[in-house]
Amino acid sequence: MLTDTKTLMDERAAWVKREAFLDRALYDREQERVFRRAWLFLGHESQLAQPRDFFTAYMGEEPVIVTRDGSGQIHAFLNTCRHRGMRVCRADKGNTAAFTCSYHAWTYDTTGALIGVPKHKEGYYGELNKEEWGLLLVAQVDSYKGLLFGTFDPSAPSLRAYLGDMAFYLDVILDRRAGGTELISGVHRWVMKANWKVAADNNSGDWYHVPYTHGSLARVSARRPLFQDLPNRMQVSPHPGHTLVVLLAETPEAAVRAVSPAVQEYYLHTLPETIQRLGPVRSRLSFVAGNVFPNFGWVPGSHSIRVYHPRGPECMEVWSYCFVDKDAPPEVKAAIRQDYVQRFGPSGMLEQDDGENWSQVSASSHSSLARTLEFNYQMGLGHEHSHADLPGEVGRATGELTHRSFYRRWAHEMAIEPAADGMHGDGGDA
Repeated sequence: MLTDTKTLMDERAAWVKREAFLDRALYDREQERVFRRAWLFLGHESQLAQPRDFFTAYMGEEPVIVTRDGSGQIHAFLNTCRHRGMRVCRADKGNTAAFTCSYHAWTYDTTGALIGVPKHKEGYYGELNKEEWGLLLVAQVDSYKGLLFGTFDPSAPSLRAYLGDMAFYLDVILDRRAGGTELISGVHRWVMKANWKVAADNNSGDWYHVPYTHGSLARVSARRPLFQDLPNRMQVSPHPGHTLVVLLAETPEAAVRAVSPAVQEYYLHTLPETIQRLGPVRSRLSFVAGNVFPNFGWVPGSHSIRVYHPRGPECMEVWSYCFVDKDAPPEVKAAIRQDYVQRFGPSGMLEQDDGENWSQVSASSHSSLARTLEFNYQMGLGHEHSHADLPGEVGRATGELTHRSFYRRWAHEMAIEPAADGMHGDGGDA
């Protein structure tokens, strides 16, 4: 098996075999070793505004229900009845005091406890211990400034420890204003024929593709500098596997880069509060794109967060959300929503570009000969450095530092021993 060899990737992740994106055994191993142990994005607290609100989501391939119970506590549990496995809840969201399975009507409250069993006395003679047959709880659920995460691993480190210095950068978006953030426009979902890692490594900080893949938008855009390879735009890996691209402007005013004039004006108007909350360095940061390992992506410039749910070695389901400052005026939220829809989401101009790349990567790689080749991640190898003001490993935006961080973390979680030599095949070191 590939998982028992040293030929899947090298120790620096300068190359990764295409089999890592195609092999069924590796995919199944990911579900156990990555998605059963990592902290995974569930949603946002704004989706649970009232007691007994709920929404459904996924953790890897596992369907879950996320609830706020009557006392205000948040829970998550597997969306499968403990009796015969029927999906307990088939609604996307709502408000309820209980979930009743449509097969045999076993009923669970918003903490996941089994509270109702038809024929409990007549059929089970009162001998079924309902306390033992509640819905399977997600072992840990926690929130970071409005973002909800869960892990099936009861021994996993805390969410804050898992994020590490990535939190320093997430705050640029999440902590700009005292009111925090919220989601608007619901959840956009679509299925794509590509491995989830292809999207995650692109979202990790792939600035290299921007002027080429999105070149048509650059040519018609009134803000062409957004697509330029600027020296103060950098890739950063603040914590193993967590990555992003940022632009460190000379002043906080220069860091404000909104497409809509109304949004630009709003950000400049609220900038004093942002500077007070974020300080002299983070108020100068423009967070371009990033990824929280394994599959939680950010495109803050277009007000999008997204999850790349695995659906097989060559299939994923993308869930995309539009987020805004909760205290932003309605007209600003409307402008943000419009920008998000135009750029990202299933019909967005940039989303269409990226989706074409990702699906074709898969389509052109799974033949018997092509799958023996590697993907190359050598750009900038050996030129990583530290930065006086920014935590983490830093490199030029046009590089692949973030990709290497992602795959080193992936290999570590998968317990795959990497090759110690250089580029597999005829290539050489960078």
